[in-house]
Amino acid sequence: MTTTQIDTGLVPAPAMRFVPQLGVNTRYVLSGFPLALASTVVCVTAFATGLGLSVVWLGVPLLIFALGTSRGFAESERARIAKVLGEPVAQPHYRTTDSPNVLTRLVTVLGDPRCWRDLAHAGLRWIPNSISFSLTTTWWAGMIGGVTWGLWGWALPSDDREVPELLGFGDAYSTIVIFYLVVAVFFAATLPTVAHASARLEARFARKLLG
Repeated sequence: MTTTQIDTGLVPAPAMRFVPQLGVNTRYVLSGFPLALASTVVCVTAFATGLGLSVVWLGVPLLIFALGTSRGFAESERARIAKVLGEPVAQPHYRTTDSPNVLTRLVTVLGDPRCWRDLAHAGLRWIPNSISFSLTTTWWAGMIGGVTWGLWGWALPSDDREVPELLGFGDAYSTIVIFYLVVAVFFAATLPTVAHASARLEARFARKLLG
């Protein structure tokens, strides 16, 4: 007599499979905003200042600092986009030199196309991030605001006209609450798709320059 063992592993519902990835995408986009701001301010400002002062050699340390810092931001971003894209991003090869001469080191760095791509990403990453950040925060705010409107909507000035009233649904409080709940359902249903598309937009931009 033989006994057949049946694997009873539970398969998560489709909705539950979206939750972890939604958290990954949202965290990636939201954390990318301060990183984009910091990289743009630090790297671009240091590079522009160093370039202007390079004629008197005072800007050389700033140029090295700008390119080195942009490389640090690039390495951090490669690790971040791997979680969004679901695959590791290969570490590129940078030109190096053992010369103690500052000028030689600067020429080596300035002649490396990879350093320029890192700097370009540091200075331009705010463009896709602004789009991604705006969409993701709007959808989260729309969902949370719509669900909770019934708890705080009564505190709004009574002389303001709500969207349902402007659309001709009436000004009854219950009507307004139901309207915003429907809006919240729309935002909740489309949030995983919007967050995924927003994160992929920013991650693909980064991989194009850094991969």
